[in-house]
Amino acid sequence: MTEQCPPKEHVSNKKDELKAVGFIIFILFPALAATFVSAYGLVIWIMLTFSGVASH
Repeated sequence: MTEQCPPKEHVSNKKDELKAVGFIIFILFPALAATFVSAYGLVIWIMLTFSGVASH
């Protein structure tokens, strides 16, 4: 027959997975979004600094 994992080990792995998902959703994704938006703003600012504002 096949052997099954002990329940405590399974719960521990699930708990670790939930911690990892929480870290990704609540810390990593917002930090990456803020970084990319800030970098985009910096690029636009540098472009406007060197090329000037486009005339209408």
